[in-house]
Amino acid sequence: MNETDKKRIFGRLENMRGEILAKIRPREQRYETEKPPEQPYVFLQQRMEKPGQILQELPEFLEWLWLVTVAVFRVFRFFSR
Repeated sequence: MNETDKKRIFGRLENMRGEILAKIRPREQRYETEKPPEQPYVFLQQRMEKPGQILQELPEFLEWLWLVTVAVFRVFRFFSR
């Protein structure tokens, strides 16, 4: 590889570096001008509330499941006699 090839490749790399930096810099400026959200943990709070709601409904579901299971076995026992 001679000196002209090296200079040409180096020039291309410099241009690529400039293009990449031009794409990155506006993003950094945008982040500096944006305001942080007023309620940053709203989604986290909603996530934490949902399991509690499910746990409150779980005993009622288990009770219905038990009643259905007992009814099915009683019908099965009635027809097996």
